[in-house]
Amino acid sequence: MLRVAVAVGEEDKIFPGHFAHAKRFKIFDYSIEDGESKFVEDRKNKLGELPDMDDPDAIHRFVRELGVPLHGIPKYMWLKENVLSDVDVIVAGGACQTSYSYFMSEGVVVIFEEPNGDIEGVFNLLREVLK
Repeated sequence: MLRVAVAVGEEDKIFPGHFAHAKRFKIFDYSIEDGESKFVEDRKNKLGELPDMDDPDAIHRFVRELGVPLHGIPKYMWLKENVLSDVDVIVAGGACQTSYSYFMSEGVVVIFEEPNGDIEGVFNLLREVLK
């Protein structure tokens, strides 16, 4: 069984930006044996609420009040520990090299799917890859 987190945006489509900034993740359990997926939950991501970078006061409040790091490895450590701690696979429309490297080094596979694509395409891809 794999726990899969799909970064989603509007209308439950694959989030078109960096997965760390998706407001939520749809969490699924995926059975390698039979290729079936089961929806588990929607998870909110505080990093998806990051204020506009043009408002430094809002950013400082965000960091101070929520304790969410804004950059680099500490940001991805926070995301893994607080949102994606039980996840084996992240499906994303985009990522930076640092986030990709960090999650892969932690044993979490990051798979890229077409931004704004349908979630079902994710599981079709997994079925093909894991045959």
